[in-house]
Amino acid sequence: MMKNRYTLFVTLFTMLLAVASCSSELDDVKPRHAIPQEDVSENDMVKILNGVYAKMETYTFQLWFNDDIQGENFATSTGITPMPDPCNMSPDNINSNINVLSYWRNSFSALYQVNYLLGMYEKSANKETSAMKGIGSACYYFRAFIYYRLASHFGNVPVIRECTDAVIPISPESEVWKFVEENLALSLEIASDESRWFVGKDAVNALAARTALFLGKGKEAAEYAENVLANPAYSLVNTAMDFSSIFLPDSSSKEIVFGFVNNTRTSSYCNFAGVVNDVDGNWDYSPAPECYSSLFADDIKFQRAGDVRHYATFQSNPVNSNRVIKFSNGKQQLAKNDDYLHTPVIVSRIAEMYLISAEGKGKVEGAKRLHEFLEKRYASCLTENEIKNLPDREYQNLILDERRREFYAEGMRWQDVKRTGRYDLLKTLRGREYLMYYPIPQAEIDIAGKEAYPQNPGY
Repeated sequence: MMKNRYTLFVTLFTMLLAVASCSSELDDVKPRHAIPQEDVSENDMVKILNGVYAKMETYTFQLWFNDDIQGENFATSTGITPMPDPCNMSPDNINSNINVLSYWRNSFSALYQVNYLLGMYEKSANKETSAMKGIGSACYYFRAFIYYRLASHFGNVPVIRECTDAVIPISPESEVWKFVEENLALSLEIASDESRWFVGKDAVNALAARTALFLGKGKEAAEYAENVLANPAYSLVNTAMDFSSIFLPDSSSKEIVFGFVNNTRTSSYCNFAGVVNDVDGNWDYSPAPECYSSLFADDIKFQRAGDVRHYATFQSNPVNSNRVIKFSNGKQQLAKNDDYLHTPVIVSRIAEMYLISAEGKGKVEGAKRLHEFLEKRYASCLTENEIKNLPDREYQNLILDERRREFYAEGMRWQDVKRTGRYDLLKTLRGREYLMYYPIPQAEIDIAGKEAYPQNPGY
């Protein structure tokens, strides 16, 4: 027993060091080999949960920009050269802008840690304390979040319910989505009210709304979104300064439903500005020229003028043109930011709930929510009745354009195109619709075999 408890202490100490650094070292810790589950207390599980939050923060950031790359929101770092075929992918990453192997392995690395803690929760004899419910709800949410990403991008993936070294064959996409919904239901059943930096009922409802919308279940999506909108703690901002303030460290903005605080004080911070910033070549990407020039432009068709998000997202100074300031680099941002390395990793915002509700309900019932949203983002916009009178296709166009404006550089665009089947919005796709599913990484097929891991069509 002494040896077991010493091993427990050492392993937990190692995990807590990893939590403090938000580093990949946690990936190498295999606590199931070291800690008999009967020796793990509730207090120990709470500490391990901190490690899971740190892992999920890093995981979320690692894959953050992929959907903006493929959604044609970015150009090369110079801002002159277009992204070379941003939609293209290959199983072995040759001539591919997306590292599908990293996407796959980062997902299952995060899943491993979630499943480990969830296994302890499910085997626990005492699940009724608030701390234990918080552990269970967060883990079910995180598992749903990981599989939402896997299902929306790869489609068919293995459904892994517990830690194992065995090869689990790939399941059909429909079964994967059922697993997402199952975990969301389990999370919601025991979720409590939490702050914006921890998984609570609103965070779960928000992810459930996003999931239902992706699956074409508009009515369900709207219901989940309305559950969040019913909370008076959230509200839309209506100035450029307030929109900019959403993305400040430790933001108190009422727009945030759930996110990771990103407050580690080591080199493992999630540096958004280091990925996409401006056209001086020091960053990975810059704004796509057409986005910078026209994304927030006034338009006659939908009578939108004075978008408050414009100068909170792009720099207006011609000397520093084509600069993204949504995520500050410490020099440029509308709202003052002296700590740009710790921009919060925001997963859900109340703006998404307005737009999901409007889309899910359809234009007759959803026009009210959409008008409420537009009123906060523009100096002038369509009336509710004018929205109701739009043709169905134009109503969809309006919402998709709003989502592109609202969530620029927040990892939404490619998913929006895919779930609506609006492949016409991607200029570089050129009829290659198979690219709307990621390929199964060839390295994983080589390990598991073609029978267990069949390749997605087209690759």
